[in-house]
Amino acid sequence: MILKSYIVEQNVEVLKNYQATLIYGENIGIKDDIKEQIIRLNQNSEIITFFESNILNSNILYENIFNQSLFNEKKIILIHGGTDKIINQINDFLESEKKDVQIYIFAEILEKKSKLRCLFEKNNKLAIFPCYEDNERTLITYINKQLGDFKGLTGEITNIIINNSNMNRRIIKNELIKIKNFFIQKEIKKKEILEILNVKSDSGFDEIRDKALIGDKTKINKLLSETEILNDDAFFYLNNLNYRVLRLHEIVKISASKGSYEQALGSLRPPIFWKDKPVILQQLKKWSLKKLEEILIKIGETEILMKKNSYLKRDIIVKDLVINLANKAVNPF
Repeated sequence: MILKSYIVEQNVEVLKNYQATLIYGENIGIKDDIKEQIIRLNQNSEIITFFESNILNSNILYENIFNQSLFNEKKIILIHGGTDKIINQINDFLESEKKDVQIYIFAEILEKKSKLRCLFEKNNKLAIFPCYEDNERTLITYINKQLGDFKGLTGEITNIIINNSNMNRRIIKNELIKIKNFFIQKEIKKKEILEILNVKSDSGFDEIRDKALIGDKTKINKLLSETEILNDDAFFYLNNLNYRVLRLHEIVKISASKGSYEQALGSLRPPIFWKDKPVILQQLKKWSLKKLEEILIKIGETEILMKKNSYLKRDIIVKDLVINLANKAVNPF
């Protein structure tokens, strides 16, 4: 069953009607937003995250589908990087007719002839929808929805946010987190907007993130002692870190066909800013595709932990995550 992404964004509960859902396309921002809505909607369910590489040539997916959850009545399985390689496992799941398990597959661009795409398009028990790149109209709608209960939101401010993001929804999402954390009285002012879109604390965490991914533990300890990690900005830090790891993951995958990291960087869209390329290349030498996927899963688990337990000290959790990341970068392969 083919759905429209904007309909799902408006009411993600429609996906509860389907055994499995395939979400594909180039817009990572939309996919991230829908994934977060799925997690919020299923807070009382057991949520398990895999990359396709985790479940190929193993029984781990089968075991998680059929093993009874000890604490939850329902299981939600998220699979990232889905391709035609898992179609047999998805067919096995459908034949089992398990009512207490739902699967959500997040994939990149899938051609019309894709077997996985065809399966989901033709089966009324399954949902599928593409996530195309945003245009100015869809981003305006997105920002207005996210800041709908804030006073002072004007067309000019909306355009500032869009232009500052290079039309990238994931960057906009980070900017909106900062705006929500800053304007606690829910009244936006243009002067402050211009300041917080380039706040110094961002560059401070950018350096922490980059040194952690390189594995410079000495520098990390110094930066963490000198930089204030704010409890209220914890989700912004996670998004910042997640976005960089996703970019590294994308470059490693592209390099498999391009032949080198440098060539992969040249074909990346949106492009990497030239000043960031030396750091990116250092980080790429530290990480394998499998380990990057493990880190993405860990970031996702950390986000779920913080959202389910509001009493936790989020700044401490972020610091622990950064330190563990730096330790893994020393010997990641």
